[in-house]
Amino acid sequence: MHLKQSLKPKYSPVQQEYFQRPQQKGYKECNRYKIANITLEDFGLKINNIDQGKRWSLPKVWSHDSMSITTPRNEIIEDSDKPFCCTHCGSEHYIRYGKKNNKQVYMCKDCNKRFVNNLYFERLKVEPKIICVTLDLYFKGISLRKITDHLKQFYNLTIHFTTLYHWIRRYIIIMDEYARQFKPSLSEVWNVDEMMIKIDGDWFYLWNVIDDETRFHLASVISKERKTVDAHKVLITAKKRSHGERPQVIITDGLKSYSQAINEEFHTLKRNTIHIDNVGIRGKHYGRDCFDNNIVERLHGTIRERNKIQRGLKDEYSMFIRGHQLYYNFIRPHESLNGKTPSEEAGITIEGSNKWLTLIKKSVQHQKIKSS
Repeated sequence: MHLKQSLKPKYSPVQQEYFQRPQQKGYKECNRYKIANITLEDFGLKINNIDQGKRWSLPKVWSHDSMSITTPRNEIIEDSDKPFCCTHCGSEHYIRYGKKNNKQVYMCKDCNKRFVNNLYFERLKVEPKIICVTLDLYFKGISLRKITDHLKQFYNLTIHFTTLYHWIRRYIIIMDEYARQFKPSLSEVWNVDEMMIKIDGDWFYLWNVIDDETRFHLASVISKERKTVDAHKVLITAKKRSHGERPQVIITDGLKSYSQAINEEFHTLKRNTIHIDNVGIRGKHYGRDCFDNNIVERLHGTIRERNKIQRGLKDEYSMFIRGHQLYYNFIRPHESLNGKTPSEEAGITIEGSNKWLTLIKKSVQHQKIKSS
């Protein structure tokens, strides 16, 4: 088995990655190997807190006859519904033992205890599908009370609307933290603009930064005013989300706060970022090119479409801002991208038809590994 030979040609080393069994058909009868931490560090890979007693931090690589890493960088692979091991003793010897509340029950052969496949949805009585339906309907513009009515009619579930909000808040926080570790492949042009949004009866400004080609939503910042310090905040947030990338061109409207903020954040001795201001919907010619701000204005329309249902936000730290950015980048397909999501256009792919479910599972798994 030559680990070095199979690692080198396909994927460049990454700082930290966790590998699961691939779902490709060709790997159905493959073998499983446990890789030592020292072996992975030799190739630029690192897995922290390896503990044989905890199934969350046990690194495993699946292959045929030779050792190979099957998960490339920036690819979120869908997990199987089959349980990893017994939740009581950690044994991998179990059998199916009927169903309860439409959930598959398993019996462990070693400890003779029953368990269900709620590996990423502990202490929840509903199926993971219901969580995904709630998230998807909420960010598509359906109110919480209407989602409650939908679950009652089609799934025969009586769930209070506040419970739905707790689900949304819980999973948006961990999914957003997980998604931010991936670095998107962006273009050289960013669009920046601000819009007005009502929060608790008062009007605030919502600043947005979006990549021109990939439509990847980089930053959303709320402020009471439109001063230079506020423009600084949104540019700093966008730079952190892009993992330090600096665009060649930034397109804005005629707000004077942008000029000083862009000069201080992106201009260096080696490279200067071109700031094209006073750009509207009809566009502005700069050299041989014509730039417009239609992309970010379309983003504002999407946000207004959803915010209209809410009649404003309760507070400026609402989960709507973080959740909508996650939905816009990873879930919602774009016609201008031929049905792709901005994350797929930026090189971050999510496998599986249910992208909400894949994101939740991976984010919960990442949180458990991080806290172990």
